[in-house]
Formats: sequence, structure tokens, C-alpha cells
Amino acid sequence: MGSTGFVEDGDERLMAAWEAVVRPQVEAEYAESLSAATLFGRWRLRREMEREIKRRSDPGVSPEALF
Repeated sequence: MGSTGFVEDGDERLMAAWEAVVRPQVEAEYAESLSAATLFGRWRLRREMEREIKRRSDPGVSPEALF
């Protein structure tokens, strides 16, 4: 029998692929602010960046979807 083409961790792979595209974009957008920020400011900006990366990386697909 042949493979069905489904993968067990398809949703995780999809999220990782989107994040690989989105992360450099967000880092570039925040680069100037990060370089001028204080230690606490950098910490706050990095948290904000992670939230933005997660928001942009969400493909809006149910985790129960078949991949």
C-alpha cells in the first residue's frame, strides 16, 4: 500500500513555516526601536515582537484539520 500523504504533525509544520517567513519581517520592523531601547524597553519590545509573530503566523487552520 502507498502512503496517504498525511503527516502526524502537519499543523506544527505549517506554523513553523509561517513563522520562518514572519519572524524576519517583524524583527526588521522592530530593529530601530530595539537598538534605541533601554534594557527594560528591549525586554518589553521582545515580548511584543513574539506576540506579533504569533498573531501573524496563525494561518487560521483548525489543529484538528488533516494535513
